[in-house]
Amino acid sequence: MKKKFLLFVLICISGSYAFAQDDSEFEAEFNKWSIEGGVGLTKQWQRTFSPGYYAVDPNFLAVDLGLRHMLDEKFGYKMNFVYNKFSASSDADIDYTTKQYGVALEGVMNIGRMLHFESWTKTLGLLGHAGAGVGYLDYDQISVGKDWVGNVVGGLTAQIKLSNRLALNLDGTYRANIRQNRGFGGDEIDFNNLAGFFNGTVGLSVYLGKNKTHADWYLREDEKIKVLDSNVSNIEERIQAVDDTKAEKSDLEQTQADVDQLAKDVDALKNQEPASYDEFVKQLVNDGYISVYFDFNSTKVQGSSTNSINFMKAYLTKNTAASVDVQGFADELGSDEYNQKLSQKRADAVVKLLTEAGVDPSRLNAIGKGEDTSVDKSSAGARQIARRATFIVK
Repeated sequence: MKKKFLLFVLICISGSYAFAQDDSEFEAEFNKWSIEGGVGLTKQWQRTFSPGYYAVDPNFLAVDLGLRHMLDEKFGYKMNFVYNKFSASSDADIDYTTKQYGVALEGVMNIGRMLHFESWTKTLGLLGHAGAGVGYLDYDQISVGKDWVGNVVGGLTAQIKLSNRLALNLDGTYRANIRQNRGFGGDEIDFNNLAGFFNGTVGLSVYLGKNKTHADWYLREDEKIKVLDSNVSNIEERIQAVDDTKAEKSDLEQTQADVDQLAKDVDALKNQEPASYDEFVKQLVNDGYISVYFDFNSTKVQGSSTNSINFMKAYLTKNTAASVDVQGFADELGSDEYNQKLSQKRADAVVKLLTEAGVDPSRLNAIGKGEDTSVDKSSAGARQIARRATFIVK
């Protein structure tokens, strides 16, 4: 009973400690870095084109390459490089190709984790990102030099987890160019030095690091539970090891004492010169040398106790006038009421076996004796001895 109580207390303490810790104290283990890339289409603001400078809608090509670092499961930042190519449409009067290059630093929010996507999916995610950067436009058709611009950036990235190392990204990002001096075709136009375009890309995130999971998919509470389960298992093993150590020592001492006592009892019986062999056997049975054993919290007779059942059957067959009280016992683990019922069921189980073996049930009486308090309840081996049924021949 003490072992169960100790285990319960340790589990409660471990659980309270694990869940009482805030996130800063919990040693979360997840990968933080990822390399990202995507390719797709771009769409410019049409109002930034002069007549005759129309562009393909949407335009190709948009490329986005980046390095992202997550501070935790919800927030991070990334540095990315962007390349865009804007080309004239078939109905444009002037054929042109313009390229824009840029870099940006953005903050990242794991919206999927904030909205608890994990409650309904383990493979879909959503990131939000926003920031600022710089870049320039290179107009191939005119010699005006690089048109340096500032960028304000914002977008969403839908994620599909492919593995612990790879995720498919579907990104939509809007970039506003600040202080852009010309249109995307290189034409002179008054648009208050503000232009913009939308990029839609498909790409991959490659997760880096030695840990199993990246911050995008890390579930802190699930990991806490795993740690708690591991702690509980360790506690159980330690308790069992201590219990086994005690059991080995106490079992050896108890076994030696039983052997010594048995030798004394046999010598004493020999000196008494019993009236007959049957009386000698009766005395051995009543002194508890014939017993039937059970597993913990079980009413099923152990297979090793079959010989004891056969012995009692043979004795009762030869001594037809004899009757037997079958006494059931339980160890001290559990309440008194429960152990009383368990001991009665064990006695009933032995009576049933003897009856099925051919003994008249009227000669058998099942008595539940409750707990056997004669053994050391801290010893696993001794408690096994207490889980038994004995016989009293009348």
